[in-house]
Amino acid sequence: MTNKKYELTDETIVNWEGKTLHRIKALVSLGYANKGELGGYIEAEKNLNTFGNAWVYGNAWVYGNAWVYGNAWVYGDAQVSGNARVYGNAWVYGNAWVYGNAWVYGDAQVSGNARVHGNAWVYGNARIQFGLLAVDIYSNFQTYIASSLNVYPVNGYYYLYKRVNKITDGKYKACYDNKTIYEDGKVTRVKDFDPDISISCSRGIHASTPFYYSEGNTLIAAKIKVSDIITCQEGKVRCKAITTIGEVKLDEN
Repeated sequence: MTNKKYELTDETIVNWEGKTLHRIKALVSLGYANKGELGGYIEAEKNLNTFGNAWVYGNAWVYGNAWVYGNAWVYGDAQVSGNARVYGNAWVYGNAWVYGNAWVYGDAQVSGNARVHGNAWVYGNARIQFGLLAVDIYSNFQTYIASSLNVYPVNGYYYLYKRVNKITDGKYKACYDNKTIYEDGKVTRVKDFDPDISISCSRGIHASTPFYYSEGNTLIAAKIKVSDIITCQEGKVRCKAITTIGEVKLDEN
């Protein structure tokens, strides 16, 4: 299929791996570029989709087997390489590097001096920036939760606990937010959760082992999708949503 979206120009650079990268030029107007506008540098057409609005701009580099597609935008001095994928509405910019088998997608943004690599998945509304290191974020949560809480996922869910204040049988409210209600068998979801994985105590639902908490008059068990976990720090997880299983009666003896 003929590439009618952009062309590789004769303006080239040789990167630190010895690969020759070509500056690209838009052949049509795109969401991020006008017809005739110069973009960033790619090694070959395999690095940037030949249709759609995905674009590489500024001094950004995309090379190796990396692929940018969809409506994604790579710009500034960013680099995407290895087998990395950047797609959806994702942005990679600043001095950020995405490499290895990493995926950045959805509405995610990777910026600053961030390094995303390994088998990392950065997705949804995630923001990785200012030098934070994301090494296999998705799997590392599982590893860290296993090592710090001695809890492992079962069929895509973690089973954890939190203390709440009981309203009536099967219904509870959060200790610090009376508007957050938990009900047996129902999902409680936080709409304005904080996506920053570097912050332990912020907007979201916190859960841990049965004996972590001291506040609240009732202990409940809950299940949490692996994909709903934002971060795991300081002996607890912070997540976007939980499904309440029910009240737990502790043996005081």
